[in-house]
Amino acid sequence: MKLRHLTGAGALALCTLALTGSALRQQAKQNEDSTGHTPDLSTEYLVTQYADATGVQGTFYTISKDDTLILIDGGWAGNAAAVRKVIASHGNTVDAWILTHPHQDHAGAFNIIYGDPGDIRINAVYDNGFDYDFIESVGEPYDDITVMETYHSLTADDPAVTHLRRGDILDICGLTVSVYNAYDEAVLDTVGDEKDYQNNASLLFEVSGAQTSILFCSDIKYDMDRYLLEAYGDDIACDYIQVGHHGNWSFSDEFYERTGASVFFIDAPSAITDNPDFPACALKQRLLGEQKTVFDFSSAPNTVTLR
Repeated sequence: MKLRHLTGAGALALCTLALTGSALRQQAKQNEDSTGHTPDLSTEYLVTQYADATGVQGTFYTISKDDTLILIDGGWAGNAAAVRKVIASHGNTVDAWILTHPHQDHAGAFNIIYGDPGDIRINAVYDNGFDYDFIESVGEPYDDITVMETYHSLTADDPAVTHLRRGDILDICGLTVSVYNAYDEAVLDTVGDEKDYQNNASLLFEVSGAQTSILFCSDIKYDMDRYLLEAYGDDIACDYIQVGHHGNWSFSDEFYERTGASVFFIDAPSAITDNPDFPACALKQRLLGEQKTVFDFSSAPNTVTLR
């Protein structure tokens, strides 16, 4: 059969059709999460991991759908402008802000925004229920406590703040939040000689949709590994997991294996996750060797879907 060359309107129509098809494919690609799933944001939630604008390790996540925004931590004070931009894209309303513990790389941006919210409205705040007077008296082995002091002074009398406790099960914006670790006597009785109370008292919590869940390990370190495995080893099964303490000096291989997770988030840049001087590098390589999906700041923002 002889091929006929199209000219004029016919050629333009074919060209337009090809461009439209390409644009649709590109749009579909843009709507996919980082695992290739296209979420229905009228019923499903998108979990997003962001890199910290300071270029170092920090923790900042959102869980969102069409009319809902949950924030987790927010990173350093130097990340505040980036957090404000994300909030602005959701109508300047935060339905729930979860602070895992008041360290610089987790609560620094929150303090800046909470202290000067501008047009931002924060409907509810959740924290790890730390004892300010105790932590202030014993100090911190690694961290300047000024971020904790600022957080305490800003939020002490705010009725919108809820101090989470071990064993709490809450409905937050239609998702089930199960709390497996917070500041309490179990932490004080379990931590080692370093007495790193704030990291080890940071929240361990699972956020569950109807079908899938993500486990946030915050900055919990090896001190709590055995206790939490024995107490919650049958409860920590999840699809996605944010690994403890940016992948460094944290949970055992057994802990991560018990979760059964297929996707792992490490809240650190490649200068840490690909540097053999840090345990996060060995963790990343082991997980990749087990055919797990591993996200860090080198590919952020990274997204998965809660269904």
